[in-house]
Amino acid sequence: MTSGKVFVVIGAKGGTGAEIVKRLSEKSADEVSEIRCVVRSPASIPAGLLPTGDKRVKVYAGDATNHASLVKTFSSAEAVFFAAQGKGYRGICKVDRDSMQILGKAALEKGVKRVVLISTMLSDPKNKYQPTRLLLNSPFITGRAGWFRKGMMDLKFEGENILRKTGQPYTIVRPGHLYDGPLAQWKIVAGQTNGMFAGGKKVNQSRHCSFLCNGCNLGESGKCNN
Repeated sequence: MTSGKVFVVIGAKGGTGAEIVKRLSEKSADEVSEIRCVVRSPASIPAGLLPTGDKRVKVYAGDATNHASLVKTFSSAEAVFFAAQGKGYRGICKVDRDSMQILGKAALEKGVKRVVLISTMLSDPKNKYQPTRLLLNSPFITGRAGWFRKGMMDLKFEGENILRKTGQPYTIVRPGHLYDGPLAQWKIVAGQTNGMFAGGKKVNQSRHCSFLCNGCNLGESGKCNN
């Protein structure tokens, strides 16, 4: 019988979610006893994406916008990593914004100690004229939202605020530009800000997720920008 903790990863099929699962699986059974991977369609997970050979890794069918499908995976969870992201205007509204209320409620019901929301740098509207934010908030990324409607960045920021108001202990992480690469020695710079951080430098995704799994501000509520 192991004494490790249970972790849930919502959006485990995506790049960040899959990396979090991999980094958690590298922990000993004394640290991590179970990793619950929540995806909409388990059958669609590409072969080899997740370390399913590890008996601690369990895949669940779940929808971030459906309370019942989330709450069944949260029992005894130490922390829930939310790495899901919607596609198109409606998808972003539902997943990146509206599901935060569902997430917070389900986590509170099951006594989850912490929710870790992977958001994005520059989500705060204080940066509305920053070129990178303008692009990510545009119809090219958000879809039919249009220049004068709420875009992806606005909706992500609203989602952050909804999670804060649920009363669920949380950590919001706002990484810069993530890129794929092998896990190796990398310099990680973290801090708290609502604006551009560390010059908006690119961040190795593997190292970023390793940093999260090693305890990015898991002891107290707040933001951690990587």
